[in-house]
Amino acid sequence: ISAHTNAFKINEDVVIPLPRLGDYSRGIERINIEYSIRNKLAIAEAMIEYLKTRPAAREGDDGDNLESRRLLTNKCHQARDRVTAVRDRWAAMLVGLDSPAGQATPLLGPEEQARRRPGDHLIDLLLRRDVRVSYRREVGQVLEEILSGQALAPVREGLQAIHAGLRDERLFVALHMHAGDGNVHTNIPVHSAHYAMLQESDRIVDRIMILAQSLGGVISGEHGIGMTKLRYLEAGRLEAFGRYKAEVDPEGHFNRGKLLAGSGLERAYTPSLRLLELEALILEESQLGAINDAIKHCLRCGKCQAVCSTHVPEANLLYSPRNKILATGLLLEAFLYEEQTRRGLSRRHFSEFNELADHCTVCHRCQKPCPVGIDFGAVTIQLREVLEERGQKRLNLGSRAALAFLNVTDPRLVRGLRQGMGVWGFTTLRWIHDMTRPLWRWTLPERPTTTAQAPHTAGQIVELIRQPPVRVDLPRHSLRTLLDIEDRQRVPVLRDPDRAEDDLE
Repeated sequence: ISAHTNAFKINEDVVIPLPRLGDYSRGIERINIEYSIRNKLAIAEAMIEYLKTRPAAREGDDGDNLESRRLLTNKCHQARDRVTAVRDRWAAMLVGLDSPAGQATPLLGPEEQARRRPGDHLIDLLLRRDVRVSYRREVGQVLEEILSGQALAPVREGLQAIHAGLRDERLFVALHMHAGDGNVHTNIPVHSAHYAMLQESDRIVDRIMILAQSLGGVISGEHGIGMTKLRYLEAGRLEAFGRYKAEVDPEGHFNRGKLLAGSGLERAYTPSLRLLELEALILEESQLGAINDAIKHCLRCGKCQAVCSTHVPEANLLYSPRNKILATGLLLEAFLYEEQTRRGLSRRHFSEFNELADHCTVCHRCQKPCPVGIDFGAVTIQLREVLEERGQKRLNLGSRAALAFLNVTDPRLVRGLRQGMGVWGFTTLRWIHDMTRPLWRWTLPERPTTTAQAPHTAGQIVELIRQPPVRVDLPRHSLRTLLDIEDRQRVPVLRDPDRAEDDLE
């Protein structure tokens, strides 16, 4: 699901009586077979139309030559005839799924006919995989042979693009369940920007609910009943819920206009991160689009948490790579929502991006355990670059002082900052901490209180003084002073004296 639709899906969990789970799985697999064949038929139709145009040969391959044009035309005709024959077979199989296998004999090869059992229907053979509807075997490999050669490379590339584009629109139902209680997660991966997929998935949901109820199941699973399931709820239960909601929320603050009799999907907002590619105002040459591409395959598995230096289990979304990926996705959706609903972007979103960028040490340890190779350290660097380029990067006093010390080049100023920050600064902190240490025991708890927003400056100062300060004696001279390389007009060359001169390149 993560690879197919960037983890976007419609989740319609139901509860099925345990003895009927096999029947439910069979019904769902029948839906998958049907929509797989439909998708392959759409691919075949598009390829036939494409081959009718007789695509031009690659320039420089003597495409104007009569013999070359005739060869190209004949090859395209052969390819089109093959795809047409396979398309007709698939269409007949789709229509005859419930017909006896004996009647489907003309559609089956000798080996497939040999696998028939008494009483089988065509759908039984497909469910057992005794009969396979395979694009790769029946179309892909054959077209590669027919359209081989350099001159026909553009035709092959065009057909491959058609296959990849339409296969990406394929609908299927993915099941996983809780062993022992009959709660089945019924997931339909869809692209949230593809309205035809969303509409067709709605029709699949109708079939799923009818199937579940026909097996004695119920539509309310672990995730309850939301806007998409509401229309399947019995009228009496919906009225009872309406009375309860009027009692606890008389002003209608929560989910205004939703989850009530007569409400539908009209008020639902479905953000699509695919639309980010089209939002020039937000993306500024796809900067945020690149961030979305870097995190879109996250499986939410949490394997990165164990190795993360900042992970705090009870904290908010800023304290583990998985949670920060969730927060990043939410902020990207917020940017998209504001662009789609009104002009101008909220500065609050940039503030939240700063929080994300500040809560990562960029150690890159999260990449190794990640099943899909996401490196949130690299994502953090991208976030900081976006904030820098937009002039929204936030730096506190400590960060500004540290950057100033790192960027200064004048030797006298380096020595001055080193003395003021590293020596006098830490000495002052230690002195204040030692003097006020008895007070902290009586006036403050052992740990800072939980906060939802960035702490105030006064609170940061208190915690800075309260914590045991660094007690490190700095060397009297910096490394540049000791090596006599403070002069900016000289280029120092550091080398190993034990290495031969020939190896210095």
